[in-house]
Amino acid sequence: MQASEIMMFEAINPVDQTHVDEIAESIRENGWIGAPILVIASHGMLVTGSHRLAALRQIDEAWDDDEWFDLDTLGDIAEPVDDIIEAWCAENSCTVYDIQYDRLGDIFAGTWVEKWKSEIVEW
Repeated sequence: MQASEIMMFEAINPVDQTHVDEIAESIRENGWIGAPILVIASHGMLVTGSHRLAALRQIDEAWDDDEWFDLDTLGDIAEPVDDIIEAWCAENSCTVYDIQYDRLGDIFAGTWVEKWKSEIVEW
């Protein structure tokens, strides 16, 4: 999914503005590097990436005619994980609103997401 497809998604936790500023600068200078933001597309919410989404929003809101940055040139920066979340919730008798987002390793162990575990603080 591209940035324009997730800009209105809900963040899952508060952000540190200093960290957001650092990420925004890195994105401007280097493009998108690292793990995709994980989202539950059907609910319009993040699983990871509150700081990165805030950085994208900051970049988007700060543009002027001389320094416009098309966020969609970053390519796919988010991946929907609805199927993984829904399967895990079915096995654990819960909903997406019951998930402990600070322990994502429980949900994503053994899936394609695991390749990013070293970059997902909440793993």
